[in-house]
Amino acid sequence: MRKVKVKIQPIRMKKALEIWDSDETPLAKTAWVKGPKKPRDVLRSKEIPPEDVSLDALKRKGLVEVLEPIEIRKVEDVVKIPEDVDAILIGDSEDWFAEDNILEKLVLLNKPLLVEWDSWGYSIHGRISKLRFNKYSKAKRYFTMGADEVFSLIRALRGHRFIKTMKVLYIGDFPSHSVAVGPQISLEYLNKRFGAEFIKLTLEDYLEEIEEISDGKVEDVVKEWKERFIIRDNREKTLHIYAKTYKALKNMLRKYNANAVTVDCAALPEIEYVPCLAYSLLIDEGIPCGCEADLPALFAMAMLMGVSNKSVLMGNLNENATHMDIENNIVVVNHDVLPPSFACPTCKITLRDYHATAKGITPYAELIEGLTVTLAGMHWDMDKIWTTTGKVIWTADTTHCRVSIGVKVDDAKKVSKNAFSHHVVMTYGNYVEELRLLSELMKIEFTLI
Repeated sequence: MRKVKVKIQPIRMKKALEIWDSDETPLAKTAWVKGPKKPRDVLRSKEIPPEDVSLDALKRKGLVEVLEPIEIRKVEDVVKIPEDVDAILIGDSEDWFAEDNILEKLVLLNKPLLVEWDSWGYSIHGRISKLRFNKYSKAKRYFTMGADEVFSLIRALRGHRFIKTMKVLYIGDFPSHSVAVGPQISLEYLNKRFGAEFIKLTLEDYLEEIEEISDGKVEDVVKEWKERFIIRDNREKTLHIYAKTYKALKNMLRKYNANAVTVDCAALPEIEYVPCLAYSLLIDEGIPCGCEADLPALFAMAMLMGVSNKSVLMGNLNENATHMDIENNIVVVNHDVLPPSFACPTCKITLRDYHATAKGITPYAELIEGLTVTLAGMHWDMDKIWTTTGKVIWTADTTHCRVSIGVKVDDAKKVSKNAFSHHVVMTYGNYVEELRLLSELMKIEFTLI
């Protein structure tokens, strides 16, 4: 998975106790600042957490990069905060009495403002702040009460950085031949809206890259696949073509320093060049791959990959679903891309042809039954996202498309009616809270189904 660390900038303003340590507040100075420590606060400070989630601990885990603290004593100091930080960390009680012009300047940076937490993940005084005044309603201020909330917040911030640092190879025509987007959507719009960069290439560029690779250059890949996968439908005879497709995409990603890709597959002139297997492998390497140049699905995938740090698959919702599936609260995710990491531990990936055409290649394997999964999708206008959770209860080889995954949800009819997206994305685990926070950071609407 692509290594993404959340970059945090601590700032230092005056704490409440520093302000009260003044002759203007003699009672506070004598009793609150100089007086005895609060006994249960002392006890709290000595308690050992089940898991240390202090900033230093998160740094040791490789989750965050913490910059040197910056002293903010006057409004001019705010400009010292680097533009590329993901969040600003405010010390305990330091936003209680900070000058309004300093707080206004901090809010205008449009960065998440985090409140310092302890090793348990508690921002004990986080509920108190001038930033909660109505005049600061646009402030993105976050404080946590527990380790789970810290991890959710850090994952959401990581997801935001994952999106902002995406550089996408868009291969083919825009818009896609098979997935619609809102009329305002363009590659330039998405760059301005979310920060992701795009390199626009043609299908001819893609095909030329494949053709330039000799059989000898993929011998090692073909050999590895023959050992790693079960191969059916005479795919071993043309395995070198699919190895070239995989290598071509890797070469193109490297050439353009890109870290995501989508191809307008419907317009491919030859089925042999479908990137289904290449996508499956690249996703496990941390590269978001969007089928059919579906940009909403690509961004939903990147969001879920960013917060989970796991592989994510995409597919159609309720293709290859029966009435009885839905009556029994089962929705079906169906497509031709399956990252090998999704396969059950004892299951081997099978490589088969594309939609029984005796051409192309698609992977198939059983998924891990009984595990919770998160499903999500992004609206065609790319201004809102929905999500829900369920459990994998079966996998089937359905040829067209190859992989069908039965997911038990609370209300399949509700999901089927309210899932506003063409394709859906899915990963193992529950990341609803992380997606909610990330949606907030990205300024898109969030819907839990």
